[in-house]
Amino acid sequence: MRSSDLIRVSVRETDLEIELRRHPRPVASQPAASGDSGEGGSPEASYEIVAADQVGIVRFTRPTAAEGVVLETDREIAYVEALGIRNPVRSKGAGRIASVFVTDGQAVEYGQPLFALDRGA
Repeated sequence: MRSSDLIRVSVRETDLEIELRRHPRPVASQPAASGDSGEGGSPEASYEIVAADQVGIVRFTRPTAAEGVVLETDREIAYVEALGIRNPVRSKGAGRIASVFVTDGQAVEYGQPLFALDRGA
């Protein structure tokens, strides 16, 4: 899975279900030390993971959050529906959606990554 674009593989038989998921390994978002130019002088992308705050069904809001979409300000990009209650998932600021790890209508667990946001965009 590491050498391909696969995020999730699911195998189902009559009484057995196996699902494998790849979790992202983004570059940590940390401010550079004063005077630190880094290697090569070009800043690396800093991704921030937006994860589910609870168990439920994830639903995308409109306009749909897709890879490459630039968010100008803080906005609701999805919500997790649990027991009929809509719990917003917010971008918590501007950035570009670098990855979408779930599909609309998918069941999610607490702490499961939903989106990766590039704050340097």
